[in-house]
Amino acid sequence: MARHTGGPAHNMIYYYLRRLYRLVFALAYSRTQFKLFLGASLGDINQRMLTLASEADYFAGFVRPVPIQAPFGKSVLVVAPHQDDEAIGCGGALCLQTQTGSAAAIVMLQDGADGFETTGMTRSQLTELRNEESRQAAKAAGLTEPPIFLDHASLSDSLAAASEQVRAIIAGRKVDAVFVPFILDAHPDHRWANIILAEALKNITWNVRVLGYEVWGMCIPNVVLVIDTAIEEKRKMLDCFKWANTAVDYTNSTIGLNMFHSRMLGSGLCRYAERFFEIPRQEYIGLVERTRASAASSAAAEAATNSQARN
Repeated sequence: MARHTGGPAHNMIYYYLRRLYRLVFALAYSRTQFKLFLGASLGDINQRMLTLASEADYFAGFVRPVPIQAPFGKSVLVVAPHQDDEAIGCGGALCLQTQTGSAAAIVMLQDGADGFETTGMTRSQLTELRNEESRQAAKAAGLTEPPIFLDHASLSDSLAAASEQVRAIIAGRKVDAVFVPFILDAHPDHRWANIILAEALKNITWNVRVLGYEVWGMCIPNVVLVIDTAIEEKRKMLDCFKWANTAVDYTNSTIGLNMFHSRMLGSGLCRYAERFFEIPRQEYIGLVERTRASAASSAAAEAATNSQARN
């Protein structure tokens, strides 16, 4: 990792956040401008430092999320790397979208069967088990059709094929809002989901809202959604994932996180909330490219450092 020459890492974050806050304050309270704080400025900070700040929810003291409501578009697509991500990260939003009568769909990128060797099942058997759980969750959310299962074994090895499949889905459904895991989420497949989506969006000509949701860590939230009227449906979605819940209690941990996020809107205004990082299509593509380049640069620098240490 390249060293920052202007002082300790926390000073770099503080300097960046001061600049960020001046931009956010003007945008977050303007009803005539899009509710974003992101621009090229996010490229100024090392990816690892930005990830650390995000995981620590450091931005909560600087960025006030703007409340949003359903519908989020005429046609919404949820991009889920694995079976259950759609419920954990944006289950409330998905339920509210369907309650308005607006179109919604889910695309499942990976087969969800990593580690099948220890289960006593074949890879295809575990994939089908988890896909069926997602079908049941989609019904609980009020969707009229099951998720679209791409069943890729490895997202990093399926970039070209998966991005073309996602592009075709977006184009065919005239999708104007996409939910995807936050770009700095801790799981590598969740970051690959962003790379796949960004590649797909390069060949889409209309604007698409991209909303990054939380799964394995916090996002940098610039919008927040009250899900009080959808919390029971979201709980039912989460309960459908019996396989995942045997390892981690995703139902209660997720509902607990949604309760915690209610603090974003003040006492009495909300009991449960989901937070997102919203950004339009073109800026999103640029952010993914910069983040990917930063990750590659950091990996190369670390490899060089390790090589020098061994020598």
